[in-house]
Amino acid sequence: MILAILVLIGLVLLLFSFLLFKKQSIFLALLADDSLVNKQFLQTYSIIFLGLGLIAFFLIPFATKEMTLYFLALMMLASATFSYQFSKKIK
Repeated sequence: MILAILVLIGLVLLLFSFLLFKKQSIFLALLADDSLVNKQFLQTYSIIFLGLGLIAFFLIPFATKEMTLYFLALMMLASATFSYQFSKKIK
């Protein structure tokens, strides 16, 4: 079950990273302006979510309940930070 969760989370993180990096127009439409600062913000979090997605796949062979819970806490912290900063930038 832990393995299936890590695979699913890894795929979602990689998909979200791709959307943040390549399909920025989706997110930039929500932001107040289409500035370089906002594009760098999206690219930074794209790299963070890409790293988390890759970590999820690297954890699969070594998956224990405790290690997976630490990873989920780290992922939720990154997601909450992104959501908070993104909400401050919305029109």
